[in-house]
Amino acid sequence: MDDIKTIEFDRFELLSAYLDDEASAAERKQVEAWLATDPEFSQCYQQLLQLQRGFQATPVPASTSAEQTAEAVFAQVERKPKLALWATVGTAAAVGVAAITSLFSGGGSLVPQTAQNPDNAESSTVAINSSSDNLKPSDLLIAIDQSPVDIPVAINISDTDAR
Repeated sequence: MDDIKTIEFDRFELLSAYLDDEASAAERKQVEAWLATDPEFSQCYQQLLQLQRGFQATPVPASTSAEQTAEAVFAQVERKPKLALWATVGTAAAVGVAAITSLFSGGGSLVPQTAQNPDNAESSTVAINSSSDNLKPSDLLIAIDQSPVDIPVAINISDTDAR
């Protein structure tokens, strides 16, 4: 399999040299024979020829002096730290506004608090701070050791078939 890839690569290299007018007379004859007999090789030749013509038709940008190029590069380099600085300042400001807003929104504390149920001292519960006047603290208690819904017990089918 590697020999086939090597042969195909060699044929491609020879075709490339043929298109660039770098092939010897014997190599040119070989490529022309392949073009006459191998449609797949001929298709590859047409694709490479179109690619070569496309590159030749591509306009070349006007040349600029080395000084102009250097000035443009340094302008970009100097601009990037300014953008990074403004991005950092903006992020810090957003974090500050969020922190101040959360402190003055009525929550008071940023740390979650643990609440205890006086009826059952053994179960652990978590309460959420809220500024809403409609909620009572007992509405916010979540029992960690109890499921909020009943979970049905799975029935093993093989046990019922055996009966």
